[in-house]
Amino acid sequence: MARTYLQPEVAERPADPSVGHFALDMTAADMVKTIVSGKATAAETVGVQTDVRPILFLLPGSLGYGPSMAAFAAGLGKIARVVPIKYPDLGSILAGKNTVASMADAAVEQIRRSQPVGHVRLLGHSLGGVVGFEVAARLLEARRSIKFLGILDTAIINEGRDYRETLARTLRRLRANRVNISRIACRALAKVTAAIGGEAPLTWMLHRYARGKFNATCFRIRLELQEVLRSRAFYQWLASPRPSLPIGATLFRCNRDGAPQSLGWDCSLASLDVIPVAGTHIELVVEPYLATNLPLVESAVVQTYTPAEFCKRKALS
Repeated sequence: MARTYLQPEVAERPADPSVGHFALDMTAADMVKTIVSGKATAAETVGVQTDVRPILFLLPGSLGYGPSMAAFAAGLGKIARVVPIKYPDLGSILAGKNTVASMADAAVEQIRRSQPVGHVRLLGHSLGGVVGFEVAARLLEARRSIKFLGILDTAIINEGRDYRETLARTLRRLRANRVNISRIACRALAKVTAAIGGEAPLTWMLHRYARGKFNATCFRIRLELQEVLRSRAFYQWLASPRPSLPIGATLFRCNRDGAPQSLGWDCSLASLDVIPVAGTHIELVVEPYLATNLPLVESAVVQTYTPAEFCKRKALS
C-alpha cells in the first residue's frame, strides 16, 4: 500500500486532530489541508458572528463532511450560511455514542451554540436525513421553530441489498478512479471486524501500530471503520419505532426502481414535498449532477425565508 508523508507544516503542528475531522472521499492532500487549516478555521469563527445570512445546518452522510459535501456547501453559500454538523468520531462511538440518538444529541448542541434562537433549517444527506429528523424532534420539544427540513435521498424503508448492483457500482467507481484497491481492502477489513464485534481491539491495534509507513493505511482503516459503525447505527434506527412529527419536509429523491415515491417518509411527517433530482444516491452532490440539483435545493430553502430574511439575503447578493 502506498506511503503517505506529511508536509513540514503539518508535522510542526502540536495538535492531533480527531478522525472525525476527516472523511472517506478525502485524498492525502485533502487531509493535509484539513490539518493545516485548523488554526485558520478557528480564527475565522469570530468573523462568522457578523454574517447575517440565514443559517442552514448541513448533516452529512456516514462518510462525513469531506470535499464533496464541502463543495456542495460552498454552492449553497449564495443563499445561506451553511454550518456543517459533526458527528461523534470513532473514539466517541467506541465509548458508547454509537446510535443515531447520540448523533442527534451532538447536532442539537452544535445548533444551540451556533443559533440559540430563531428559525432552524436542516438539510441531511443519507444518514443525515434520519439524524435531521431526530434533531427536528428534539428541537420541537424545546419549542424551537423548524422552518425547513430537507432530506437528500434518504430511504427509511427496507429496500434489501442487491449485491450484484453493489459489485457493479464498485467496479464503475474503480474504472472512474473514484476508489482504489487499497481503499476496498481497508473497507473489507472494517466490515468484517464490525460484523464479529472486534472494532475495539482493531482500533487499539491501529493506534498502537500507526507509525511510519503504516500510518496512512491505519488511518484509512479507522475512517472506514467509523463509517461502517455509523451505517450500523442507521440500520438499527430503521428497525426501531420512531415518532411522527407535526411538520412538513422536502425530499430530494433520486430515481430508485421499485421504491415508493416517499421512500417511507409519508408516515412520519405531516406533509412531504418530493422533488426529483439527478444522479445516484452518492453522486447527487457532485458534478455533473450538482449543476442540476443545486438550484432545486436553493429554491426550496429560499421559499422558507421570512420577508426580513429575504431582504438580508438580497442585500448580500
